[in-house]
Amino acid sequence: MNALKLPKPLFPIFLFLTIFCSCKKEQPKAPPPMQAPFVTVKSEDVPIYKDFAGQTFGDLDIELIARVDGILTGIHFKEGQRVKKGQLLYTIDPLEYDTKVEQVRGQVAASQSALANADEELKRIRPLAEMNAVSKRELDAAVAKEKAARSNYSSMLASLKNQQIERSYANIKSPIDGVIGLSNARLGDYITKLGNASKLNTVSKLEKVRVQFTVSESDYLRYQKQVKAGERITDLQLILSDGSTHPYKGSLNFSDTKIDPTTGTVTIEAQFPNPDGTLRSGQFAKVRVLLRTQKDAIVVPQKAVTEIQGLFQVSIIDNKNTIQTRMVEVGQKIGVDWIITKGLKANEKVAIIGNQFIQPGSTVVPVPYVADKDKKQIASSLND
Repeated sequence: MNALKLPKPLFPIFLFLTIFCSCKKEQPKAPPPMQAPFVTVKSEDVPIYKDFAGQTFGDLDIELIARVDGILTGIHFKEGQRVKKGQLLYTIDPLEYDTKVEQVRGQVAASQSALANADEELKRIRPLAEMNAVSKRELDAAVAKEKAARSNYSSMLASLKNQQIERSYANIKSPIDGVIGLSNARLGDYITKLGNASKLNTVSKLEKVRVQFTVSESDYLRYQKQVKAGERITDLQLILSDGSTHPYKGSLNFSDTKIDPTTGTVTIEAQFPNPDGTLRSGQFAKVRVLLRTQKDAIVVPQKAVTEIQGLFQVSIIDNKNTIQTRMVEVGQKIGVDWIITKGLKANEKVAIIGNQFIQPGSTVVPVPYVADKDKKQIASSLND
């Protein structure tokens, strides 16, 4: 069977139609619009916090310092436990000081005997002098001897009291009710009253704790202006090293009288209740201060804001679901969010594009943005 033959004038037309149909079938379809997560801008009151690094101290932190030298013969407490005022904590070998007390006690007895003799002598001579049976010189000598004996006796009593006080230093007792720390000395150590070897331990009163932190000079001046305006800072939180928040709020105690010229900062102290004793001296923590509440603030997630050479922009989804780029001005960061001070208004849709390649002018399918649960739980903080 012979193949179909076309007339030569129709062959080019047939070839063109064949190629055109083939190209038309291979032309790819346009991709569907990409999904763009978005948040609807809202106006709300936002508390502005700022964190300051600080360190905790007991309401009272009293060092136990040895005031006599000797061998440590007794430790009468468990480290880290509560102790009572007047409780015996350490014993230093008292033999040397007992000996001194006995020596002075003997001198007191001798001086007391001498005073008694001088007093009897004066009592004997005084009536004789009145009868001119003895000379005035002998009377004066007896009076002087009695005075000297009495003075010596008083001096010996004072010396005995001093030796007894020194002896009492061999028994080191707790000055307050509190918690005692780790001992710097062990049984058998030779304790001296000079240098670091004299520092035996610390007893802390922890029903309340003090937290000292430093603030910049500008923050301090801002605080002083708030005080003058009648706006006192009353919301203080303590953020512990594990990220947890102390359950009791604190109050400002005082600020230092001077600004450190080397750092440009001033030290401020806050006080926090500690009824369960969880806080100890020496802990590092953050003091979170509520500076103010910003009214009707515009807040968007930080990942919605793009920074290019110090300029900030966001992607807006307009009424036609088209991406539009808009320049904005930013304020303070609040946790994972950012306050927008200029460029946005309530009820606008801001796209969270992230790593998606969506060009301005592209049509998208808006889908509500859902933040990660872990990020929602991040506590608000202010970073300058």
